[in-house]
Amino acid sequence: MTCSIGELFREGVILVKGYPGAGKTLLVAKAVSQYNNVAWFTFYETEDRLRKYLTSAGVRPPAHIFGIVSTSPDEAVNFIVEKVLEVKPDAVVVDGVSALTAAGERELVHAVFYHGISRDMPVVLIKEGVDVTPSEYVADVILELEHVIVPGGMSLRRLKILKTRGRATPLVEVPFVIADEGPVVLPYTAEARQPPSEKLTTGAPEIDEALGGGVWSGSLVAVVGPHDGLASKLMVLTAAALARQGRRVLYHHHKVFPTFVKFAENLGVKLQRPNLDWYYHSVVEHKVLTWWYKSAKIVESGGYDVHFADQYEQVAAVAEVELLAEAAMVYQSMLKSDTTTVLIFNSHDTWRRVATRLGSAVDYVFLFRHGQLVAYTPDNAAPVRFKFRIDMEKKRVVYERI
Repeated sequence: MTCSIGELFREGVILVKGYPGAGKTLLVAKAVSQYNNVAWFTFYETEDRLRKYLTSAGVRPPAHIFGIVSTSPDEAVNFIVEKVLEVKPDAVVVDGVSALTAAGERELVHAVFYHGISRDMPVVLIKEGVDVTPSEYVADVILELEHVIVPGGMSLRRLKILKTRGRATPLVEVPFVIADEGPVVLPYTAEARQPPSEKLTTGAPEIDEALGGGVWSGSLVAVVGPHDGLASKLMVLTAAALARQGRRVLYHHHKVFPTFVKFAENLGVKLQRPNLDWYYHSVVEHKVLTWWYKSAKIVESGGYDVHFADQYEQVAAVAEVELLAEAAMVYQSMLKSDTTTVLIFNSHDTWRRVATRLGSAVDYVFLFRHGQLVAYTPDNAAPVRFKFRIDMEKKRVVYERI
């Protein structure tokens, strides 16, 4: 679930700081969009450019934008006070307090905002950098944004709540993404979910019997196989079996031409079903946390019971283990329904590397090798082992417990 960051922008002086590109302007614009009559003063942008930028990012621009790029610090203070008295806004934003001298910042923030304007309306200050300046000492709320490009090109944005005077809001550090509809804060959920009460078929009656009916709904499942794509081929059969039962299934993959489905078609399995949706997207999208936010939104809006995410060995190569572990927590926190998610790895080596960080979040692990399956489940203390073979007469995979 997303964080209601707007609650922190209801009163007092709010300081938002961070280095260029962290997303400060977008976050503030999104937060103050709850007000109809915002006065926005900027030391860095013209009115036209700021409106175009916010609109292109899916954020409603403020009602009044005043560019004070060429205004001296002393004139800026007088200009802001004059315009506030003129337009009578319900919120004020000053983008670029770093452009003021220390003395000018102290006068504007302490004398004008803290003891004056902020008594009647929230005042938001946006500052470049993370140094401590006079604004920190009088701000009621301090938010710091961080944008880091880690080795491999992965993009990580984080929001730190450093100060919340007079509020019970916890001081936390949470993921932050720039989505199509604007900036979104994605804290890990602290709410306990109800234990699952329903099981879903695995598509194989022998496995279902050994697992007491299948896998628990709402679980995170890892299916691991060799490099030849065996795991993908078998999961297509499971997806078709679930769709035949009336379950809503989303199968997303990273191949422009999904040749792995030919295995199922050769067994006579029909994959074009009303309840089975196919979704392709480039694996490069996994370089940012935004994809997992988007993925959870797709699952929720589509009302899917099961979500298959294929070729996760490619995702792991792009996203790296650190981002994958965080992404898994963000994704599951956003899901309100008991959607079962199946991550498919066509590489045992990749799974061993990922399992060191992701393993604790996974409920079931199915390890396929040629002719054998080892299943680690929450219902069994010891792994459950099977032999399997393809029965062309029955046109399905047959399992035998060992």
